[in-house]
Amino acid sequence: MQEGDLVHIPQGVELWLDTKKGMRLRMTEKPIAGVYLSTRSQYIYRVYANGDWNVKKSDVYPMGEDNGIS
Repeated sequence: MQEGDLVHIPQGVELWLDTKKGMRLRMTEKPIAGVYLSTRSQYIYRVYANGDWNVKKSDVYPMGEDNGIS
């Protein structure tokens, strides 16, 4: 995956962000689109979806013609 690629984030996925005051947590209430920013670790992507978030790599799917998701 490359920076700027669109990603599909399904309903019920946890998004989180470490802050100075602790951790911000959000659960997606419906499927949303995001933009891939970077890989934080082997299992974590950083995405922009109504803000800058971390998400499990296994919960994110690339959007595009090649993978059947539109």
